[in-house]
Amino acid sequence: MSKSRFLNGAEASRRHGVLAGIYAAALMHADPLADAAVEALHPFHGRWWPMVLKALEEGIAAVPDAPPELAALIASLPPEPKPEEWEKMERGAAAVARAGDSAGLVLQCASLMIDYWSPPAMKPLVMTGTLKQNTVHRLVQTNAWWIELHRPGGLRADQDGYKTTLHVRLIHAFVRRMIRGSGAWDRKAWGEPINQGDLFFQVVGFSKLMIDSLQRMGYWFTAEEKEGYYLFWRHTAALLGVEKALLPYVNEADCGRYWDLWMLTNPEPDDDGIALARTTLEAVAGVGNPSAPMRRFQLWLMRGATYWLLGQEVGQKLKVPWTQAGHFLPLVYKPAVRISEAFAKLRGADRGEGAARAIRKLALGNAALGIVPEGTQVVSAPDRLEALAKFKPAPPAS
Repeated sequence: MSKSRFLNGAEASRRHGVLAGIYAAALMHADPLADAAVEALHPFHGRWWPMVLKALEEGIAAVPDAPPELAALIASLPPEPKPEEWEKMERGAAAVARAGDSAGLVLQCASLMIDYWSPPAMKPLVMTGTLKQNTVHRLVQTNAWWIELHRPGGLRADQDGYKTTLHVRLIHAFVRRMIRGSGAWDRKAWGEPINQGDLFFQVVGFSKLMIDSLQRMGYWFTAEEKEGYYLFWRHTAALLGVEKALLPYVNEADCGRYWDLWMLTNPEPDDDGIALARTTLEAVAGVGNPSAPMRRFQLWLMRGATYWLLGQEVGQKLKVPWTQAGHFLPLVYKPAVRISEAFAKLRGADRGEGAARAIRKLALGNAALGIVPEGTQVVSAPDRLEALAKFKPAPPAS
């Protein structure tokens, strides 16, 4: 493994033992089943996703021209959780989803921002121009996927959250195919594009970082709710194509270790990561075409939230301009949430009902932007994939 991708190996092994080796190996693993399916689906062009949907909804036998690689992928999807597991998962997802706009703030200022720490992990975004050219679309699509996933029952096989998660997995494979075909990818230095190690860290960002950030904001979770949310993301991770060897690590303690491992072994942000962090915050602040003063206020707020939720070191290394919102938010936001939480507890408010209301509100907000529809098309339209198929990155600078 090149030092440009895995630094401080001895210290990583000392701190985390076998997990460090598992992570190092995962950087060189992709998703063979999805990659094979995409290779077979590519000749179908814009018809590939309707074909996959029909196979999911009616069974592979209902699609006579489905390639065997698609049949193999669908056959490998994780088994249905047991009823008691579903109950835990629903309680955990509802406990997080009830946070609504607060969860959205975590997604924008923490869960997506931390990916920019690692230059190799960001290479696929940089090479395809996904963020620089389509920043708002990509961010709102990610929010839309999260919304579909967190709807009550959204992870069940007949629901859009489940189908859209498989859509994400296949799009990852399409992007890998394009990048490998470009001739500009340095596997030795960067690992596989959208590899297992980076994919697992995204799961950490959506699970542990989400819970930790909401707790920092003042929300409270029972041990059972947290356990259920990790179970929810373990099932989602399996659907996303995370290797079976990594799935047992989707728990609070091991996700914390994985976070430390990521920060220890990955190179610090480069110019591309810094630019993506800046572009992300500026784009989110401008969603919906607010007035200039409101846009400046939202940017001030989100920059402060990034420091609050990710810490000084991350904010400084990403060169996010410091704002006093980093001091203001903990003083105001956290007490307000705690008061609201206390009243909800006294009223005996049902978290499932609160989650459903919050998800409906978030979905309405997304729909009002007119950028992405609901349902299984929230991730990427077929014409976008066709455009990506033509992508040829510039050769690396000598």
